Amino acid sequence: MLLEQATYQDDFPIKIRIARVKEYPFHYHQDVDFIYVLKGEIHLKNVCHNYILKEGDIFTNSGHEIHGMTATDKDNVVAIIQVSNRFFTQYFPTLPKACFMTYVSDEDKYLKLDILQKMLLRILLDYKKRSFNYKSNCIDQLIDVIKYLNQYYNLFAFDGQVVTNFKIDNPVIVERISRIINYVYANHANKITLKDLAEREHLSTFYLSHLIRDHIGINFREFLCFARVEMSEILLLGTDRKISEIARDVGFSSTSYYIKFFKKWFGHTPEEYRKLYKPHILSDDRPPQIELLPDGEAINLIRQCMSAVSDQEKSPSVIDRVHMTVDVDPNKQAIMQKQHSLEVVITHEDYHVMGERLFNLLYELKASKVIIACRQGDSETTTSLIANRLSFIGYEVSTIYDDDSSSVCSAGYDSIAEAINIFRTYFTTNENTLNCRLRDQGDPLKILKGSPSCITSCFVPKPSFYAYRLLKNIKGELLYWGKHYYVIKNKMSEKESYTFVVLNYNEDILHLCLRNAGVYEANDIINSFKDELHLDFSIPVEPGQYVVAKYALSNSNSIFGHMSNLAFPESFPLPESWANMLNTETQAQVSIENIDDNLIINSSIKGAGINIIVVEKVRNTN
Repeated sequence: MLLEQATYQDDFPIKIRIARVKEYPFHYHQDVDFIYVLKGEIHLKNVCHNYILKEGDIFTNSGHEIHGMTATDKDNVVAIIQVSNRFFTQYFPTLPKACFMTYVSDEDKYLKLDILQKMLLRILLDYKKRSFNYKSNCIDQLIDVIKYLNQYYNLFAFDGQVVTNFKIDNPVIVERISRIINYVYANHANKITLKDLAEREHLSTFYLSHLIRDHIGINFREFLCFARVEMSEILLLGTDRKISEIARDVGFSSTSYYIKFFKKWFGHTPEEYRKLYKPHILSDDRPPQIELLPDGEAINLIRQCMSAVSDQEKSPSVIDRVHMTVDVDPNKQAIMQKQHSLEVVITHEDYHVMGERLFNLLYELKASKVIIACRQGDSETTTSLIANRLSFIGYEVSTIYDDDSSSVCSAGYDSIAEAINIFRTYFTTNENTLNCRLRDQGDPLKILKGSPSCITSCFVPKPSFYAYRLLKNIKGELLYWGKHYYVIKNKMSEKESYTFVVLNYNEDILHLCLRNAGVYEANDIINSFKDELHLDFSIPVEPGQYVVAKYALSNSNSIFGHMSNLAFPESFPLPESWANMLNTETQAQVSIENIDDNLIINSSIKGAGINIIVVEKVRNTN
């Protein structure tokens, strides 16, 4: 039973065990698996190499590698995560050929490994907490893990007699070495020469020889023989076939040659190795000796590991679920009055490109003042024409000179981060005048430009657009405010009416719009924030029926989220008319509540987002 067949639930292609390991006998499997040491240390034998994995270490096994674990004299807790190749090859067709190597030396440990640690810890926590929709969340997160592994860990090299992670960042060399390694393993049993390989790569044999030696760490002949002896281990421990037959089947021209190279890497002859290790392979008589941790103990340990990883960061962000209750006294003295007016900046380009849509959007934003930003070369006649028409409609109008040299450009302006900033700015200051630029300038098919405008150049609203629209509707007394919430007693009518604003974010998200952040950095910061915020507001009210309207803004339903799904293309891959139809509307839900004396309002946000909840007593028609 050298081959371990992993069994998966029908709807969950991941098998997770968190356990104390005494012994996990030698075995291999067809799927990729992760060994993550959460506590203590463990001895791992993988093919011919021996490792002491310490707390925080992650080791990834490919499908054909024989490996086993034994405890040292220190206590251990290990997470074993097995991944169904059959399922995930739908997303990654080359997954069965992957050669992930995540073992790194101490000095390189936290360059990229800390990100992988956080990704796996999130999966472990979601799985153990069995939170809502946890299976699909774990699958989605594991897809991100495999993407990350493909980007940073899908190669190995030799450091003396030890296999370690490949450290070269040159993409041309990485791609070439990857092709060479995959080709050698796929064809190890055939006759492969350096000349044949050089012709495939369109290189000279001299250059290719030095390329392999410099970047893999051993020469071509040594690497080919290593691949052959590695692949022979399955036949050696899993069958009783003769040594000469195994040597021939894995590609060696003679048995003596096979024995020579096997002993070089494994330290024993094939016969000695078989006698020594075959009694220790996984079987019905020698099952794994592991003790599974109870869920509560496992969750506490995972949280400790998350805290340890976060302590290595400049801006710690521990994944957590925050519960808060706010008791509202409707007679409390107001902190400040809130009634915002909005100034919108437009350009000649907006007028020429948008036509009547310009005036429709100004109406939707309920702008009270329009500022025409004039640039060098703009026609004064056109400026007067725009100003006169706006004045006729009823807007206050002014003009400014705009040299189009905005000092700050950040992907945060296109994302939920800017909407959060807008709400925080106007609820924590006495400033009641909002100011925004209407539209990004330039090529309409370059969707994300990182400009502080509220719609894209092809007229798709950003989260900031909806933030301004929502804020314009909030008029009243600010009764309570905290880092994550604001409570407003509305002045829309004589009826009891309140607005609750809830924001979920961290400092990294808050600062995205204050510096020049790129789309990938912004996307990573926003998507890596998984905290859940649960807020309950309790307020005494008159008995009766109340309308409860909930509005939600998130990054997933934003233009930034749509472009993230397309891997942030330089140009939108469909005609502009299709870009215009992308749905970024605020999610909304309305209900009627019958209240006797106390109104309870619940808000839950997972990840970065904004909830606006408006409550108003239904007019009595009797």
